[in-house]
Amino acid sequence: MNEMPVTPEEQPKKSNTGLIIGIVVVVLLCCCCVFGIGGWLYGDTLVQSLGL
Repeated sequence: MNEMPVTPEEQPKKSNTGLIIGIVVVVLLCCCCVFGIGGWLYGDTLVQSLGL
């Protein structure tokens, strides 16, 4: 019996890749919503001020 039991402190750490990707996706979606709403509300004003 050369094997030593694995204690809870020695277990490999769980990967947080899915959590990080999820946070990035949520932040990007929020940014897209903000720019979309801003473009919807202020788009005509912006086009007129640029003279297009």
